[in-house]
Amino acid sequence: MLTEKQKRFADSLEEELIHIRRHLHQNPEIGMELPNTVAFVKEKLTEYGYEPEACGESGVTVVAGKKSGKTFLLRGDMDALPIQELTDLPFKSENGYMHACGHDMHTTMLLGAAKLLKEFEDELEGQVKLLFQPGEEILSGSKECIKNHVLENPKVDAGMMIHVFPFKGFKAGQIMPTPAGTFMASADWFEINIKGRGGHGSQPETAIDPINVAVHIYTALQELSAREIGSEERFVLTIGEFTGGTPDASNIIPETTVMKGTLRTLKEEVREQVKERMTVMAENIAKAFRAEAEVVFTNGCTPNVNDPDLTIFAKETLIETFGTDRIVAIPTSTPLMGSEDFGEISQLIPTTTVLLVASEENINLHNPAIVFDESVLVEGAKVYTDTAMSWLKKRQNS
Repeated sequence: MLTEKQKRFADSLEEELIHIRRHLHQNPEIGMELPNTVAFVKEKLTEYGYEPEACGESGVTVVAGKKSGKTFLLRGDMDALPIQELTDLPFKSENGYMHACGHDMHTTMLLGAAKLLKEFEDELEGQVKLLFQPGEEILSGSKECIKNHVLENPKVDAGMMIHVFPFKGFKAGQIMPTPAGTFMASADWFEINIKGRGGHGSQPETAIDPINVAVHIYTALQELSAREIGSEERFVLTIGEFTGGTPDASNIIPETTVMKGTLRTLKEEVREQVKERMTVMAENIAKAFRAEAEVVFTNGCTPNVNDPDLTIFAKETLIETFGTDRIVAIPTSTPLMGSEDFGEISQLIPTTTVLLVASEENINLHNPAIVFDESVLVEGAKVYTDTAMSWLKKRQNS
């Protein structure tokens, strides 16, 4: 657990962390290309005494600790969303992007942890690797960082992530260790491209209407949960975009129609089964109507799985450091159907996820009006540091 001296040092960072967070919030970037964010993060890490290293195009890593031994990974994501901000904050974003998922909070907390770890580096019983990750929102950053050896040099033995969350009925600063096992669903983004034959609306018999085909495919896909996958298996298949036809020309049968959506599952075998059946159903329904259909899975990530031993340990050490009143149970007994590309890392090493209440409003993540409580920035830095230092100490002594 953190010592009182370490806690006081963390508390002294509050003003600095608020300043950092506001800079990040006002200057969001999206996807895998985050040039200004990366430059800012590297500048801060260098100021703290680190030598930042690139992890792929936009990932940044540093290592704290002078002693050999085990290595613990702390991850914070840096990318924003393509959302126009609708808050009244004096430091609101004006560039059409927004940190509506709190990644500016995560980056700031991890920078706070970096400064805290550097200050008490001599007390580390091993090493802590910090990953500042791009592209979480597009489910690409984690895979790119793994490809670029984030879990090597030094070899990483375990890791954790924090995510801020709005929870009405809870107090900002309360900490939610999440349950062991699968905690968040896998995600697959897909598109279904239907090719028919265009024509005049007055003579549909001379055309092959791709909109009609798409409607039949759409309806059939809903039968997967009703007739093909057991009721005990939770998954979500949503079509969120349906495009076909010519604007202001409703008497034209179009040549093509596109549907786009997302698939979320809790088990890899269900994920693969549903993806296979989606392809077979779309192709054959289209064929029945003399059309063609192609199902393309454009991107995805595996479920985020919490290692049982690490999850229990993290909860116990957080209770020691913050007290039982600060540690609360997540208000759901079932895994979240939202996804997190940290799941890719969770398939390779033991990991755990901790949620931090950062808003008491009844507003969800990704909402353009969401406002996070900056008082939790220091608390997040403490959670990161406490988990890493305590785990290393335990492994050194075990």
